[in-house]
Amino acid sequence: VDAGLRLMQPVLRLVEGAENDVFVPGMARAMGALQLWRGEPEAAATWFEREARSTDRGTETWIAAQAMPGLGAALRSLGRFQEARGVLERAVAVARGLDMPRVVAEALEQQAHLAAVDDPDRAIDLHHEALAERVEHGLRTFYVDSLDALATLGGRAQPAPEAVRVLAASDRARDAMAAPRDPARRQAHDAAVQGLRGALGDRAFTEAWAEGARLTLEEAVAYVRRARGSRRRPSTGWDSLTSTELEVVRLVVDGLNNPEIGRRLFMSRGTVKAHLSHVYAKLGVANRTELATLTGQRLRPTPP
Repeated sequence: VDAGLRLMQPVLRLVEGAENDVFVPGMARAMGALQLWRGEPEAAATWFEREARSTDRGTETWIAAQAMPGLGAALRSLGRFQEARGVLERAVAVARGLDMPRVVAEALEQQAHLAAVDDPDRAIDLHHEALAERVEHGLRTFYVDSLDALATLGGRAQPAPEAVRVLAASDRARDAMAAPRDPARRQAHDAAVQGLRGALGDRAFTEAWAEGARLTLEEAVAYVRRARGSRRRPSTGWDSLTSTELEVVRLVVDGLNNPEIGRRLFMSRGTVKAHLSHVYAKLGVANRTELATLTGQRLRPTPP
């Protein structure tokens, strides 16, 4: 971080020494990130605001959208939760409108961090939504951020080998991509590892870590998405379906066969077949045709 700040100094001197106002796209966002990682959220918020508020004749821009998740993170660090909530809601809306999936995922992730204190279930849902956005658009470099967040949050709520495996898989992927954690993520990761080791014991922790370290990035993502809990779901009906089962339904309705669904969701054909059997039982249907018909009826708008 200190090296990054030194690297920015010549640019800052040029800008500050110019006779007229100078706007360098991305400069304030870079400075905001560096200050945030340095543990100075007040300075970070000031920098991020420079770009988050910029418009093109009143229209939101790519430059502004990219700065908003960082601004939300800085405001959250300052305890200005209501402001952070508003900025992040705006970030999701603007990024979706401008078709910026990376920024959408970053904003969802920050919303999850904001929700984690009071509503862990919503935080987990938001992290899964961010991961889904990243997977759908092939944003592989950022899969590990979602893996870290989900494992840390899950391990805090209920220490289990699953969280250890995911953290180990994330470590392996980061090493392969040369993508280390920023200081805030590193601190959260170290605390999670220490807590899980203490809760599970050295032997169980080491075994789970070794198992996770053998997972590829795609396998780890598929593992996390399949393992998503069925918290407080009824036993039948649409609300009883897990997120993975809903994905399988969507792909069935889109016309994909079991092998195609398996490739899309990183699971075997047998696993797809098992998910479909669960879906049929929960919804009271016998085959794909009935499932497609029932899904169409559910999606059909109710007449006024």
